[in-house]
Amino acid sequence: MILPLRQYHRRLVIALGIFLPAAFVLGIGLRRPIPSMDSLPDALIGAPQKFASAVWERADLFVKPPVQVRLLQRPASPGQFAMELSAPPDFIKPDLMVYWCPGDSKITDTIPTNSQLLGAFQSSFALTVPDDSLLGAGVIVLYSLADNEVVEVSKPFSISQP
Repeated sequence: MILPLRQYHRRLVIALGIFLPAAFVLGIGLRRPIPSMDSLPDALIGAPQKFASAVWERADLFVKPPVQVRLLQRPASPGQFAMELSAPPDFIKPDLMVYWCPGDSKITDTIPTNSQLLGAFQSSFALTVPDDSLLGAGVIVLYSLADNEVVEVSKPFSISQP
């Protein structure tokens, strides 16, 4: 009774040994090509915002890391601002995000619920400042998504005053 089962098993393994590699090669050969585009459609490309005139530049907002903050203003409309953060090359943190927290809120290990995401930290890249941040003082929070921790919090400052 065991011999017929062994023979059946042997025939099945030999058939699978021939069929599976052939099916794999056939599947790889018949798959659809990866879609590609030369450029993004115009609807997906946002118009680059030009912030030319610098309102102020400060290097004393962050205590530990030497991060410089420049406040830029759009020349055409005086009410729109952007922040440009720059740091030396040795200041490397994974997935660093920049948040604006209004008021003098105490920030511990998590980001407050009233904070607003400005964008990813990239040296010499302008991050648009939300309109309601012009009303009062606030802080900049650098948060690492990879480490899930607050890296640094700036001193409280006001956008409208250097």
